[in-house]
Amino acid sequence: MKLKNLIAASVLITTGSSFGAIGIAESTGQFTVNASTVYLSPVPGGTGNSNLDSHDFGTFNPTAGDSLLLANWYLNNYAYDSGGTGTFDNNWINNGNSATLVLSVDGVFNNQTLVYLSQDSNNHLWDNAANAVNLLSGLSNGVHTLDVSITYTFNQWDGSQAIVNTASDTSAATATFTVVPEPASAALGLLSSALLLRRRRI
Repeated sequence: MKLKNLIAASVLITTGSSFGAIGIAESTGQFTVNASTVYLSPVPGGTGNSNLDSHDFGTFNPTAGDSLLLANWYLNNYAYDSGGTGTFDNNWINNGNSATLVLSVDGVFNNQTLVYLSQDSNNHLWDNAANAVNLLSGLSNGVHTLDVSITYTFNQWDGSQAIVNTASDTSAATATFTVVPEPASAALGLLSSALLLRRRRI
């Protein structure tokens, strides 16, 4: 089953309230589903994608040339300063911070360190375009689950000095996909089973 649709979206996400109002991050995953581009945009604080009803990439037969790649994951962090006078009111993000895509298929992790790419005024962009990930690699037939989330650092003024904190498990999302055998291989397997049963009866 080859997906031909193009889904594009992005979402503003914030981290938990334990650090007060910190930087705002826009997080989007770009996948190559066979020859089509699909964007997965996580919902803040939860799982799934508001633009995919089933959160399902579909069915793939790698031996027939089907592919499912994480082509890129973007994280656009916006410098933020609430302007307040409280301990946790002033926070910001710059090129000295770091970001990681926490990625797993069926609980097996393949985390990706996002690389700092560019700056536009106070906005900063990280991505992993240089390290595409083949999500079908080494998988057996069946239904598989992809889990992703973002962890990144930010700067925080504690009233007397700037300290570095970490925002973990933000922008979480889950998707599923199915790997199937090539029809000819499946038919051959059934034929072999039938011959084996026939031999046992003789």
